[in-house]
Amino acid sequence: MPVLYKSDASPPARTVLMVSELLGVELELRELNPVLREQDAPPYRQKNPMRTVPVLDEGDFSLADSHAIVLYLIAKYGKPEHMYLYPDDIRIRARIHLILFFDCGVLFPRLRTVMAPTYGGKLGELSKRMIHNIDDAYQMLEEYLNDGSYLAGDAMTIADLSVLTTISSLHGLHPVDEKRFPKLTRWLENMNQKEVCQRINAPGSQLHVEGLKALMAHHRENQKSKL
Repeated sequence: MPVLYKSDASPPARTVLMVSELLGVELELRELNPVLREQDAPPYRQKNPMRTVPVLDEGDFSLADSHAIVLYLIAKYGKPEHMYLYPDDIRIRARIHLILFFDCGVLFPRLRTVMAPTYGGKLGELSKRMIHNIDDAYQMLEEYLNDGSYLAGDAMTIADLSVLTTISSLHGLHPVDEKRFPKLTRWLENMNQKEVCQRINAPGSQLHVEGLKALMAHHRENQKSKL
């Protein structure tokens, strides 16, 4: 059975968990705590030199990065009934790839700029620059949604699941303004109503956001005590 090294609070891990659930793929789940830097252990680094979460391990083959993992799982385990997640249409696939690259190249880095200093003990609250960059990413998604109800058209795909996990954490830290971003607001509400999202993404997102907010509050108190 494939092993998935994951953390429920990790947005990318939640993406893999949801896709594997929809595909009916059984995984042995092993918890890994990135805050404690458990990913720096030599055995894990051999599987994933990037030292990120999640990692899929099949014994003689391991794969990191949630985007690569979900594409691999679909190629290996996908059946005709799963075609909606990654349709054959070459243009829809191109659009899915675009959104996946947007998630890993633009959207998630905006979240990482908050996570890194928070876990590093330096951030007490979001800076104006962080808020501006998050809103800028929201605006891009708002415009991507001009072409349909979902990010790659009129049906949910792996692109939506991947972006949802990142947005859920960002939204918990800096809520999407429904007046500025009405399409994104509707998309988020729609995705949050899906059973797999409620069961897997929602609790992990809450865990992630609450943890970050608690650390920020702790850092603010420490900064006050030093004054």
